[in-house]
Amino acid sequence: MHATAPPCRHNTGVPAPPWRVATHRPLEQLADGLWQVEADLQGVPIGRRMSIVRLASGDLVVNNVIACDAPTMAAIDALGTVRWIVVPSGFHRLDAPAYAARYPAAKVVAPAGSAKRISERCRVDGTLDALPTDPALRWEALDGVPAEAVLVHATSDGATTLVFNDALMNLPAKLPGLAGFAMGLIGSTGGPKVTPTAKWFLIRDRPRYATHLRLLAETPGLARVIVAHGANLTSDAAAALRSAADQLHRA
Repeated sequence: MHATAPPCRHNTGVPAPPWRVATHRPLEQLADGLWQVEADLQGVPIGRRMSIVRLASGDLVVNNVIACDAPTMAAIDALGTVRWIVVPSGFHRLDAPAYAARYPAAKVVAPAGSAKRISERCRVDGTLDALPTDPALRWEALDGVPAEAVLVHATSDGATTLVFNDALMNLPAKLPGLAGFAMGLIGSTGGPKVTPTAKWFLIRDRPRYATHLRLLAETPGLARVIVAHGANLTSDAAAALRSAADQLHRA
């Protein structure tokens, strides 16, 4: 689906990249100050997910951005001002240039290990260190995974959400189509796990990453784990992280 870009509140005089609206679901609130938009991923039946965090200042951090239709973009803008655009890896650049153009005053940030690849397609204003100190959001580098990080969202009542990218997926046992069959064949489907693709292209030290997953499972107040692909983990997320760690490397 193609559409013109929704009206932009900033005008730099530089034409924006085409705003190619993804097939997506409505904006959904997951917790106080935390929202998501789920969308299809053309050619691969694994979907993708954008998460949005509102900081104590009222400003927004948008992670793994998805080009949405005009009503959804208006709903996002109504939540607060987009100040930070997080591009979580060099493989998740699809809609980043359009967001960077629509919000030229926002800072585009990325994990240090992915910044170079992302900059080939989109401006990068800094690493995740540029994110402000805020009670609602912090981030951790993933041990053994130099190209990605995990975002940690906390509500005022102590509920915590971990936001992963490709270093953890939760795909169903069976996916449709030839691409879905191929993903099942290589072992990427069937619940929360570090997929073979992640092992090949992202993970540089499996024991260290497995240890970090186990530490994250002990996060106080862990309510959910958001993944870029597949279903979020909301039922015993800690056990799912430990299981993924054990599949990756036994303690």
